[in-house]
Amino acid sequence: MLLAITVSKGEFDMTDNSVWIVEDESIVAMDLKSRLQSRGYDVLGISGSGEDAVEKIRQHKPDIVLMDIVLKGEMDGITAAGIVREELRIPVVYLTAYADTQTLDRAKQTEPYGYIIKPFKESDVISTLEVALYKASMERKLRESERWIQTMIRSTGEGIIATDTKGLVKFMNPVAENLTGYDEKAVIGKPASEIFSLTMEGPGTSPLDPVNRALANEGSLSSDEDERIVLIAKDGTKRYIGYIAAPIKDDRKQLMGVVLAFRDLTERIRIEEMVKRVVPGIRATPFRDLLKEEMDRLGHSS
Repeated sequence: MLLAITVSKGEFDMTDNSVWIVEDESIVAMDLKSRLQSRGYDVLGISGSGEDAVEKIRQHKPDIVLMDIVLKGEMDGITAAGIVREELRIPVVYLTAYADTQTLDRAKQTEPYGYIIKPFKESDVISTLEVALYKASMERKLRESERWIQTMIRSTGEGIIATDTKGLVKFMNPVAENLTGYDEKAVIGKPASEIFSLTMEGPGTSPLDPVNRALANEGSLSSDEDERIVLIAKDGTKRYIGYIAAPIKDDRKQLMGVVLAFRDLTERIRIEEMVKRVVPGIRATPFRDLLKEEMDRLGHSS
């Protein structure tokens, strides 16, 4: 018989974590309930079938679910655990006395957080719950951090493109979509050099490829303020831009890809050129400084 212990929402704290037991043997269920309550867990209820378990877990959203894989009704414990895991992000730990290879292979698909072998000791159950709760808490914090980062990246005023180690697009924010003319979903997995088409202004210049240069050198590089770098969008629209490309590495210093950030400098350069044409003889320092401040502002707001 196989049981599952699942975890979800609260901060990692051994006390006051809530439990839902899914077990078709009432003696086992009541024994588990008593043991868990004695260790400070709040047992919210017991279900004897997968269907009832899914309904009650959706309603009560416990931190821990203890689930027998062989249950009354058409839905077994693995199916129920899979629904709980995917829909409610409640991880699963299986408690088993015996199981065939096919059953264990199915159980693995629910991404269990561990197994406890029956007959079990109370200490085994508690220690497994502690580990599962801690892991769930860390994963939840990671997801929250990722959501914050995604929100900031998508709301920034700069275009951002992220690639893998082959220079293939993994992510593109809305500003990058607007400047390049490409939809993110359409370019995932395609070479960034095809999406981010750059050239230096002037005749006889060759295309620029900052992503692959950053990958090859494993170092950051950026455009120079005096350079006239042109981004050619999907529809042929040309814009002056400034960019920086930086490699991303993991904790072992292994290359993971490149992040490319760029901004539209077209308006700033247009004003610079206009000033050069209209007032080439400006010498008054206050006016010249004022123009510089305004152009700097335009550059940062672009």
